[in-house]
Amino acid sequence: MTGRGREAGRTSTLFLLSLLAAALLSGCAKAGGVDRSVEASSGSTSGGPTQTSWESTSGGVPESTVGVTSRIKGDLAGMGDASSGDPFVEATEQSGGSGYDADTVLAVRYGDQVDYERAVIDLGTGEEPAGTVPEWTLVDPRDEGLLRVNLPSASATCVSDGTFGDGLLESFHVVRAPEGGMFVDFFARRAFLYRVVGLDDPARLVVDFKPTGAELKTPIPAKGGDTVLVEPRPKTRISDPLTVSGYSRNFEAADTITLTGPHGKVLVRKTVRSNDWDHTWGYFEATLDLPPFTGRGTLKVGIKSAHDGSFEGVEIPVRAGR
Repeated sequence: MTGRGREAGRTSTLFLLSLLAAALLSGCAKAGGVDRSVEASSGSTSGGPTQTSWESTSGGVPESTVGVTSRIKGDLAGMGDASSGDPFVEATEQSGGSGYDADTVLAVRYGDQVDYERAVIDLGTGEEPAGTVPEWTLVDPRDEGLLRVNLPSASATCVSDGTFGDGLLESFHVVRAPEGGMFVDFFARRAFLYRVVGLDDPARLVVDFKPTGAELKTPIPAKGGDTVLVEPRPKTRISDPLTVSGYSRNFEAADTITLTGPHGKVLVRKTVRSNDWDHTWGYFEATLDLPPFTGRGTLKVGIKSAHDGSFEGVEIPVRAGR
């Protein structure tokens, strides 16, 4: 082969590789293009490929973004005018928005606003920012450290989870809902009040969290490996029948639930599958018929490691009785 032929061949190869790279990087809404776990804490130095941190232009409030940082850029502190007139509430449910045009969670942004913390969900239609906020509902079980934002129109996400700083908010997870759509769970370390407002052009859902100073009445959902156990919570009393629910990213969506008694005897074991695992967190739920037992027990949800057979998942103490 001549030198010119070799050069042409190398150029063609590089061109094909560049096309492949572009295809892999484009379309975060497609399966396989989701960031598995990225840190969203203010001032974080983890250096994740889709995380951006910068200083606010209106007051020096540090902000962070996870997801597609180039899609929507804005000053989180600058959104204060949109929600400053709304009071913080402790309502267990709220709803808002209109239509179903927005089908993608583009990013989750976070900012520490001194006396409260702010999370912003950026919403898109396909890969582009949506114009209006779609229908949403919000559920806040009182003093349980969990706030859930349901997005019935969402079918894809560019970010699956992230952790915040050392303050009130701990982390978030984007989960495929059992009846269609998606929901975003926010975990908080202490009791809080909240306020929520939808902003258009581009579509954003802003949720502010303000600590009340009180402790939680129940621990936040337990996490371990690629499993989050929402119910039951650690150290709670369980009875027959027992409903176990949460979400996971275990291989092939498999989740094995095992309850052992006070002496380590297996009382019940059941394997269920979540409704996703490769694109984002998948929801699972199972109802167990419990045999009679007294005293303490251990509930485990997860899988065996493919490497050495060890358990990977959540393990919590429970007690028999209502």
